[in-house]
Amino acid sequence: MPANQLITKPREETDMRILMADADTMPQTYYLRDVFSEVVGRIDKCKKDGTMFRFRAVYAPAPVVDGRMQKTGMIAVDPNSIILVGEKPKAVER
Repeated sequence: MPANQLITKPREETDMRILMADADTMPQTYYLRDVFSEVVGRIDKCKKDGTMFRFRAVYAPAPVVDGRMQKTGMIAVDPNSIILVGEKPKAVER
């Protein structure tokens, strides 16, 4: 696959997870639904600007209600503590 090929379709929101590292605690995982390329671009811009990265919507890994994960509110984090941004794995039918 070419390095510049988009994995997700342009402007398609997807369920993602962000793994954060903190020197004092174990890494934490947060979930959100947004456009992958835009989230990565915003994180990069926040790192360059030295500003906090704020999630548009955070979802708890709690039980699904009405087909959607429960919203838990907004969160702002140091973008330098983000160690992974990836699509949330989907169940594979066999």
